[in-house]
Order: sequence, then structure tokens, then C-alpha cells
Amino acid sequence: MTAPSFRIAGAAGKKAAESVRERLADRFARGILDREEVERVSALRLHTFDGDESASEIFRRCCVTWEVDRAVPITSHRPVIGPVLVALKRAVRRALRFQTEAQLSRQRDFNWNLLLVLRELLERERPN
Repeated sequence: MTAPSFRIAGAAGKKAAESVRERLADRFARGILDREEVERVSALRLHTFDGDESASEIFRRCCVTWEVDRAVPITSHRPVIGPVLVALKRAVRRALRFQTEAQLSRQRDFNWNLLLVLRELLERERPN
């Protein structure tokens, strides 16, 4: 079996790995998963942006930033008036949320779908 593509550190990682192993063993035992199929898929080459670091970085940024409706934390560097400004900005954000929520939701869905299409196109263009 191939090495994992990422690792979770510490006890939480060991616990997660053990949970995955138990669930896989259960699914193998019940006939839900076929070992040969899992091995075949595991042996397939993972398509990446071989040698093209800028394309890889751009695609990574797209994957991270597609959620446009994620709230940005409101902070202030001003020690005296800062807490008042933060409270005021939060109140304005709450008041305007209903006005922008539908548009941002549609934009988020569009971004996600576009990201899926982009990934599919990149996979089709890549030679095996």
C-alpha cells in the first residue's frame, strides 16, 4: 500500500488513522469494498502540476478562497477607540448581512462549480 498523502500529527492523528483502518476492515469484511479495486486505485498516478509551481499555487489559492461569504474577523489596532469601532462595524455587518447573503451564496456556488470544471479540464489536458 502507498504512503499517505498527508499526516495528522500526534495522538489525534493516530486515533484518526486507527478509526479509518477499522472502518476499512469492516467494509472489506462486509463486501462493500473490494481489496483489488482499492489497490488498483491506490496505484494510480496522482495528477499534479508537475514542474509548474505557479499553476500549482494559483490552483491552491482557488481551492482556499472559493468561499466568498466567510466572515473576515473585525479587529482594530487603536487601543482607545478600537473596541468601539469593532462593535460598530459588527453591528453594521449584522444589519447588512441580509442584503448581501443571497448574492454571496450564489457567488460561492458559482466559484465552487467553476473550481470543479477547472479541475476537470486540467485532468483532461494532462497526458497520462
